[in-house]
Amino acid sequence: MIYDYISGKGQHLRLPQPVSIQIDWEEDSPAASFKGTFPMVNKKLFGGKIQVTNDNGETVFIGMLDEIRTFLGNSAELFLQARSPIGILLDSEAMPITYPNPSLQILFSACAEPYGFHLSEKENEFMKTSYSVEKGKSEWQALNGFCKKFFGKTLFADGWTLSMKRSKYPVLILRDNKQKILEEIRRQSIYQRVSAVYGKEQNNWELVKEDAETKSMGILRRRFSADPQATLQKAFKKEETVQVLCAGAVAAHPLQSVWLHGESDWVVSAVRYCLNGQGESTRLTLRKEKLKCG
Repeated sequence: MIYDYISGKGQHLRLPQPVSIQIDWEEDSPAASFKGTFPMVNKKLFGGKIQVTNDNGETVFIGMLDEIRTFLGNSAELFLQARSPIGILLDSEAMPITYPNPSLQILFSACAEPYGFHLSEKENEFMKTSYSVEKGKSEWQALNGFCKKFFGKTLFADGWTLSMKRSKYPVLILRDNKQKILEEIRRQSIYQRVSAVYGKEQNNWELVKEDAETKSMGILRRRFSADPQATLQKAFKKEETVQVLCAGAVAAHPLQSVWLHGESDWVVSAVRYCLNGQGESTRLTLRKEKLKCG
């Protein structure tokens, strides 16, 4: 891997080989994160970006620096922490406002375009119902909430490009003769299951979703939610997981389909790439691809 610091003025600085690296991608978090410790460099760093490329010249990670720390002791080290560009929208507060006849383009122009983002969709249909952005909502919550409400879809971020269509990747095959698997942990988290979810109907809380299978197991847990279907889905996502630790760098992406020892019903939930004194490794968290809800 090659690590570059890019200043606010676009100047590039090739960083020395790192002491340790951790990069995380998760399906439940729109922003990828980077943590790296390097030998101290002579140039003072302030703000800017970190770019990671592989040996093929492909960008593995690019993000804005969140934190810079220096350590002076037996050794001199530089610690860098960054998130992918979407972190800007997560940190920025959206203007509290009610849009009487909103459109995707109107929301994008207000919440993301001023920060330098691009939208792949050209949809500009004006909705017949209003959309309110409450005080305290982030730019990302305002824009993504609009997409969920009116299109039933989630936004995905690829660098500076936003889209309601997620990137498609080939099926990732995990087996001993294809990938060196160092460790495999299968977990059933029964406590994650929810038997009933209530939603608000005309200012009253009413039962919207109920899981008969969970109730038959004697598990009674209820939730009150503005999005009952999403709440139930989230519970099922975390119920059955497999963590697979592979040697080396594995090119995997959240929501990518996976074949694990011939089982084809898995999907990537999270990816963690690590580099340290013991070498490179990639830890994949997998969940069931098709979730049964209700």
